[in-house]
Amino acid sequence: MAKRFIMSMIMIVIMSVLLMPALVAYADVIVEPEDDFFSRHLNECVYLGRSFYKAGEDGTASVKKAPDSDETVAYISSAEIIYVDYSCLYKGDFWGLTSFYPDNGWQKLYGWVKLNEFYVLYDYIAFEEDYSEDFYSYTGDYAEIKKTRAAVAWPWPGADSPLWTIEDLDTTNFRVLHAYKDEQGREWGFVAYLYGSPNIWFCLSDPLNKDIPAFNPAPKSMIWESETVHHDIGKTVNPMLVIIIILVAALVIGTIILIKVLWKPNKINGSAKFP
Repeated sequence: MAKRFIMSMIMIVIMSVLLMPALVAYADVIVEPEDDFFSRHLNECVYLGRSFYKAGEDGTASVKKAPDSDETVAYISSAEIIYVDYSCLYKGDFWGLTSFYPDNGWQKLYGWVKLNEFYVLYDYIAFEEDYSEDFYSYTGDYAEIKKTRAAVAWPWPGADSPLWTIEDLDTTNFRVLHAYKDEQGREWGFVAYLYGSPNIWFCLSDPLNKDIPAFNPAPKSMIWESETVHHDIGKTVNPMLVIIIILVAALVIGTIILIKVLWKPNKINGSAKFP
């Protein structure tokens, strides 16, 4: 019976260890960006990382303190491009978290815009949505890039213009997640991160050519439509919190049952002991 007790205690410890990361992940909310609404609804916010500009040629769009607030903290004109870090669904509307600097201010502040008032710029995500069926795993050895030790970075294959040229490229840190071949037979590779630059494409067949014709120029911008499932903050309960509560309850109940089974009263002196 002593062995059974020891094994049971070990199982409880193992269950606790397995549960701990979930508890820590939920409790250790890193307030980054520094926004109260984002912090309160972290698990319902979806990383977006895309650029937008106001729909229409005239007027401005309001930046709200929060989706559930009427307070306006800034205005976005039709000439401005904003970067939206996160999106969330609040009472049927998609909102985006963006940053701005107040007039004559130096401190970076955050606010929320209603995304149906903005066009999303065509980017690597839009290209993937359009051509992902043509992507494949790269099995080459980066021969041309190893030869040139430099490459031109592109926002997507066939874009209107390149981004920049990366010199003295170290291929040991060069990883192609997926590849794409255009109609001219040129092979392109997508690199998630390189030298501080995320989400860029390289022409693996002709890495230093800045004059590749724009065979896939950016189309007319459209209102953003979510490519990711969102939970409506105004209508649903936090699913992660529900899961954690269930796991904690299961651990507590299991511990109580084990104690009742293994802790038996000593009828001689009225004390209790483990078998």
